[in-house]
Amino acid sequence: MQTLKKFYKDERGINTVEIVVILAIVVGLALIFRDQMFDFVTNLIGSVTGGEADLSSNNIRNTGNQKID
Repeated sequence: MQTLKKFYKDERGINTVEIVVILAIVVGLALIFRDQMFDFVTNLIGSVTGGEADLSSNNIRNTGNQKID
């Protein structure tokens, strides 16, 4: 019984658990709202550059494959 009470009152590692739970929530929210966040960033970049930013997934994937002459 004493061992169980000690285990219950022991708070070592609780910060790690809190960080893991918060990260899981943030990743979950990012997955749920990824389309809305992508649209927001696209509109934000478009308004900063003065035009419509082309951030489609095909364009992003192909950007790294271009050769510079």
